[in-house]
Amino acid sequence: MKLQLNFDVERSLGDPLIKVTVDDYMLLYDGVAQDCLEFDVLLDDGNHELKITHHGKTVHDHVLAPDGSIAIDKHVEIVGVELDHIPLASELWLGKFFPVYLHKADNEPYSISPNLYLGHNGTWVLQFATPAAKWLIDIRRPGPQLSNTIFKTNHQVLEEIKNIFENLPDV
Repeated sequence: MKLQLNFDVERSLGDPLIKVTVDDYMLLYDGVAQDCLEFDVLLDDGNHELKITHHGKTVHDHVLAPDGSIAIDKHVEIVGVELDHIPLASELWLGKFFPVYLHKADNEPYSISPNLYLGHNGTWVLQFATPAAKWLIDIRRPGPQLSNTIFKTNHQVLEEIKNIFENLPDV
């Protein structure tokens, strides 16, 4: 599978560090964040997990504005992911970010979703399947999903019509 990752990288306060893994055992990259990373990944058909980890950030890696908000923040933002040359669209928002807070307050969430902004140290996780084209077709399938509802599917209607014609007497 071809995997392409595109980032918006804030380098004003130094280069952010990232690590890219698939299925926890396949380390694809560990180093300074780049604007674009490309990989050829050998994966069996089935379910997988892509993880992008932002690490090495310290309390000194942001600049505060006079009002106390963050003016400059060392971060990485995921702007695109392609699987086998197919860009992910809304599927990117299926990923979850698990931040590692330097000083966690009670109101900070365990995970953030949807989120593509890796400002804290932490890991963004996307579950996907291969072959990628089939996975994307399945989750992008248009129209209402009628299975397990009170409505009949096209297949059910077709079967009922076939039964009617099979039971017609010959004339």
